[in-house]
Amino acid sequence: MSDDFRQKFKSFSERMISISTRCNNEEATKLFLVLPLINFLGYDTMNPDEVCPEHNADFSDKYKNRVDFAILKNGEPVIAIECKALGAELKDDRGQLRSYFNAAPTVKMGVITDGMVYEFFADSDEPNMMDSNAFLSFDLHDIAKGKIEDSVVDGLKSLQKSNFDPENIGAEAKRKLIFQNLVQQIELLAKEPSDPFVRLLLQGIGLSNIRSKAMAEYTELTKSAFGEFINLRILQRLDLPAKDKETEKPLAVIDAPKGDVDVTKEPDPIPSAIELEVYDYTKKRLAFLSDTDELFSAIDGIEYRDYKGKFVIFYGKERAGRLFDLYESKEFKYKFDFGEGLGGEILTNSLEDIDAPLITVFKERVAEMLPNGKKRK
Repeated sequence: MSDDFRQKFKSFSERMISISTRCNNEEATKLFLVLPLINFLGYDTMNPDEVCPEHNADFSDKYKNRVDFAILKNGEPVIAIECKALGAELKDDRGQLRSYFNAAPTVKMGVITDGMVYEFFADSDEPNMMDSNAFLSFDLHDIAKGKIEDSVVDGLKSLQKSNFDPENIGAEAKRKLIFQNLVQQIELLAKEPSDPFVRLLLQGIGLSNIRSKAMAEYTELTKSAFGEFINLRILQRLDLPAKDKETEKPLAVIDAPKGDVDVTKEPDPIPSAIELEVYDYTKKRLAFLSDTDELFSAIDGIEYRDYKGKFVIFYGKERAGRLFDLYESKEFKYKFDFGEGLGGEILTNSLEDIDAPLITVFKERVAEMLPNGKKRK
């Protein structure tokens, strides 16, 4: 079944490339390249209740969001697709997709494409906050040449109408992102094996207490072993005989050492429902209001500290990166203190009233601090 899908996808890609020479604007890209892929995945592009063009998702009356296509399930958008003209850079145009993703609670996957290159995003870390990195990407030029990774085949098959599960796509995306990182780490180790890694492999074959002077030789042997291992896998995939077939032994998996746990430390206070609501709103709202990739990425550095009677939300470090304090109030649902010159004290029953000072202070803190929480010089 996978081989059949692989061949169909290759033939489809070849067809799209032959058409692409006549797609010289965004509308042609949508009509002749993007819609056919949606149809290829099994969705009815002639049914507006399933594939809706120019779909709106409004965070509030003040902010309107729109994507080129939304795939609907039971009347609700679950996949958002943003299209660019063929050949356009995708990285700088993710903001609009992020805003829509953030504004539509039912959306579980976002796609940005120029009709040839496709990037797929989920919310694997925070609900309705689009991940910074794509969990799946491909270029139809590569597919047409037969360069079809198993991860692409499996990923696309999971997005077919008959297989797509909106509720589980976040967990699947996280698994794929971790997998990609592991592959990168293994690739680095294959090129430049570290001493601890080489020693670990040597221990697995019964060699220990290796002298430092001998490590250079064993490191070169490890590189060669990696190369041979990869060659054997290629031969197996091509169904060609190897010169010497030896029994393959899986590498032993060693648990990472657990960190010391300070059992004497007092547990932090448990945030209230309102405090958690404000923290969640802060991150989601900033994802919508942030207009640069730097700001969007910095949202991961937002944390909170709970005190008796006060809840502090900060970026990077509590004192230097303070965004605001939240206090208990009898007259109003929320009582904020953004500090003098940055909005001051705000008493309100609506969280939208903090949007202006929130994005202002966040931009200032990000500009002041490095990603590791240290002040810029």
